Amino acid sequence: MHGRTERLTALIVLVTAVLWCLSSQFLAVADSSHPVIETLPEKEVRAAVTAARTPTAVNLARSNLGIPAQETASLRVADRGTVVHHLNPAFGDGNGHLPLAVPGYVAVTATSVDGRKVTLQVARVAPADGGPPRWAPVAAAQDDTEADLARTLETDEVLYENQGPRGREWYALDDRSLRPLTAGHGEPEVSGAVSITSYTKALRERAATAGPSAPPVAVAGRGHEQDGRPRFLLGVAAVIAAGSFAILRYRRGRPDRHRG
Repeated sequence: MHGRTERLTALIVLVTAVLWCLSSQFLAVADSSHPVIETLPEKEVRAAVTAARTPTAVNLARSNLGIPAQETASLRVADRGTVVHHLNPAFGDGNGHLPLAVPGYVAVTATSVDGRKVTLQVARVAPADGGPPRWAPVAAAQDDTEADLARTLETDEVLYENQGPRGREWYALDDRSLRPLTAGHGEPEVSGAVSITSYTKALRERAATAGPSAPPVAVAGRGHEQDGRPRFLLGVAAVIAAGSFAILRYRRGRPDRHRG
């Protein structure tokens, strides 16, 4: 009798383990179906850098550095740009759709003859006379913050800018976490990396405090409607596990008819 009980227990445990593994695999597939980061094609980055070399962009940089229009001092514009990612507007509106981070602008550094630097922010802008959006300089800042931070990024990381309580916060973002670079006052906001799950939870709490509905994201911002199969399999596994315990308790408490 005990042999049959042990074989039944082993079978139940095996089935439960198989269902649990299958549910984990389904969850992993569902969790990786949408990337956290929307990358900007290299072709578009080159187009943005080209836009930073136009007379309009150069004049904006010269004006930002205080170079009089009549001076002939030239600027050296970098041949590479840094893509700065922002929070996906759809995600921020409470839809929770991934990708979490989308390209905001391309930062291109220009350097004057005396070594001063200015960063041109180049973004896709819709022309006033209509037509498809095109790359154009939209702002300039007297530093090379973006290029400087980009040098600290790992191969699979992108530069992510967040407007936090202390102002501009900079992170190195990958598919798993955000690594703080600097905060609004140039100091690290936190000492360690922040998981995507924790970050999206903070976004939900902040949105709830502000009023609008928060993005319904649980793990890595997976806001799309998920497959019901993982939950079903987990439920089946739980039922089997509960049933196995009930059977074992029943058999152990039942008197053996063959004794005696």
